[in-house]
Amino acid sequence: MKLQITKSGGIQMLHDDLVHLEEFGEVQVTRASHVEFNNDTQRWYVQSAKSMIILKADFETREQALAWEKQYYSPDEEGWRELCHF
Repeated sequence: MKLQITKSGGIQMLHDDLVHLEEFGEVQVTRASHVEFNNDTQRWYVQSAKSMIILKADFETREQALAWEKQYYSPDEEGWRELCHF
């Protein structure tokens, strides 16, 4: 797991239940994306919570969409830069 300490002293990271952030103090969570099912196409897609743009679609399974989302929002990837501006 990678995280970033912001200039204001906050922690930016992809949420993972293995890390209990409440042990460090008050927790504020901002959703980065939505993983949703398209009833018309019968496929899963990942949508930015900030811009509401569909980032990638046509996943056969939710697990595939979640794996792509995790990679996209990882440090040094395109989505990580988007998170820096929340």
